[in-house]
Amino acid sequence: MTLQRSTLYPVAAGSGARFEACDGWELPKAYTDDASEYAALTTAAAVYDNSHMGRLKATGEDSLDLINRLSTNNVLDLAPGQGAPTILTTDRGRILDLIGVVNVNDYVLLLTSTGAQQQVIDWLDRYTIMEDLIVEDVTSQDTLLSVLGPESAAVLAQAAAVELDELRPYHSILTNISGHEVRIISRPLGQLPNFDLLISHDAAAEVWQCLLASGVTPAGEDAFQAMRMDYAVPVLGRELGDSYNPLEAGLIGSIDFAKGCYIGQEVIARLDTYQKVQKHLARLKFSADAQVSQGDLMRSGGRDVGLVTSVARIPTDGQVIGLGYVRKANAKIGAILELEAGSAEITALPQMFGPGQD
Repeated sequence: MTLQRSTLYPVAAGSGARFEACDGWELPKAYTDDASEYAALTTAAAVYDNSHMGRLKATGEDSLDLINRLSTNNVLDLAPGQGAPTILTTDRGRILDLIGVVNVNDYVLLLTSTGAQQQVIDWLDRYTIMEDLIVEDVTSQDTLLSVLGPESAAVLAQAAAVELDELRPYHSILTNISGHEVRIISRPLGQLPNFDLLISHDAAAEVWQCLLASGVTPAGEDAFQAMRMDYAVPVLGRELGDSYNPLEAGLIGSIDFAKGCYIGQEVIARLDTYQKVQKHLARLKFSADAQVSQGDLMRSGGRDVGLVTSVARIPTDGQVIGLGYVRKANAKIGAILELEAGSAEITALPQMFGPGQD
């Protein structure tokens, strides 16, 4: 299979970046060294070529109405420039995908997981009967850069001459950087500020260089994945998918319990009302002697109580961390769980979008 490449592949290759295959794409593994890239992501500002993230263009008068009737959050009344996270769930309340819905005036932009574009299109098409809705995969039509880190808003504000502190999550503005039109979407990754930049292929290299000149550090896949686990950001195929429901995954803040019916609504409402959630997503810290990988079981008192879903090493201090699902009775911060070799400590029970509505 031929791997897909971002428009910025020649720029990254020319800078000496090392590459790896991931989700059908050839992605920069690292530009310089993992430690400095991770430090920029978590303490300053970094830019990550996120062009492999799925983007769909939904047009038609019924776009928001149908998405609202099929997903967990209220997106019906999003005005131009506004957006919200929402989850497409099956009739069993399981996760099909976590998506961002952004009203960009003349169409609705859907941000999907990498490689999930077609299954989202098929899902929407399955429930489109008389509605006016056309959905097109536009992932390859532009470049998507993510500028993230505690200083990302300040750096972008200077580069784009626009104030971003008041830009709410999933809302967007149209501005320009280095003379090129850019749509900036605020899309925090847990507690870490993140701004997605949609730009034309022709402008990508110049905007990239402008960001680097502003002091932003390019970050590759290794540093990004370590950051993802540090900030407990779940992804499809690891922490999200048909094996889990949104409440287990800590996504309650993207569920509107008052908006009425959607696919899977009765199951999710019952789980919440009767507190029937069986397991929780947990952030994990592994012992120095741990030998651990994705898919390993975690035990307590000789019983299997959890499953490791992601593992990464923090480049700056060598600590091995990860994410996993743990049975509700054992899902307590500070709890120590046994591995085949070593142990795992639960350091957080993350809720990516907060605790939800009162």
